Amino acid sequence: MAVIRLRKEAENFIRSKCNGTGNSKLSGKNSYVLPYCSPLTSSSKIWTSNPTINGGITNNSELAEALIKIYNKYADIYEMDANVLVAQAYQESGFIIWNYAKTSTASSISQFIAAAIYDVIILNKFGGFSIADREAISKNMIGYTFSSSPLPPKDAYLVDFSLGRQNRPILHQNIIDNPDIMIRAQFIYMNWISKRCDKLASCTLFGYNRGPGYVKSSSYPRAIDIASKVSKDYELEGIDYVFKIFKNLYDNFGYKQLNITEHAVQNFDKFYGNLG
Repeated sequence: MAVIRLRKEAENFIRSKCNGTGNSKLSGKNSYVLPYCSPLTSSSKIWTSNPTINGGITNNSELAEALIKIYNKYADIYEMDANVLVAQAYQESGFIIWNYAKTSTASSISQFIAAAIYDVIILNKFGGFSIADREAISKNMIGYTFSSSPLPPKDAYLVDFSLGRQNRPILHQNIIDNPDIMIRAQFIYMNWISKRCDKLASCTLFGYNRGPGYVKSSSYPRAIDIASKVSKDYELEGIDYVFKIFKNLYDNFGYKQLNITEHAVQNFDKFYGNLG
């Protein structure tokens, strides 16, 4: 497999979206409260990421340089296309490290939901995370201190449980404080999904967005067909997600080999693997 580091166009894109001495990518709040908390967080609460990468990041421009460094680092380690994963992160969060979703438990740059945090990082199902990494994501949890043995309990992390709802804001803070861990999780999870579909980028992205159970072969139309059995809206949301990432790669990352039209679906099978 080939390592594909960030193109100059991708680096310039990151810098253009994370620019200046302000810290809007590191601190802020949405127009809605962090969901699935018990008790609910204050509607006026400002969430602030405190990452220690690069000796500490205090503004948007410093974040841009850190993101370039991190995405290239994990492209080297996991032999994937850093450009695709950067375009994906922008689609997920706009590079807003403190970000959170309105109707799910998705958090931070890669918008991992709590269940994915639990499986990919806490249980370390696919490898790649140390005890220290898992402790960092579990720091200061209510009613639970991380231990790798026995297996960490679901109820401390998942909002299906009352303890998980109490820990929800704590887990969110830990996630936004550790963007390096979350970007590594993005690479590890994408790498695992890609192996289910011969590294076809469209299928892998679709599986990340809709669930890996929808990608069982190296055919994007097949993945769409499986998702359509759930509902038309479920299928179309996944298609829109993949299209926006590919359009960004075409418009801003120099991926002119992509055949992008307003109705591109089948053509995405032409962008073979190229995740590495």
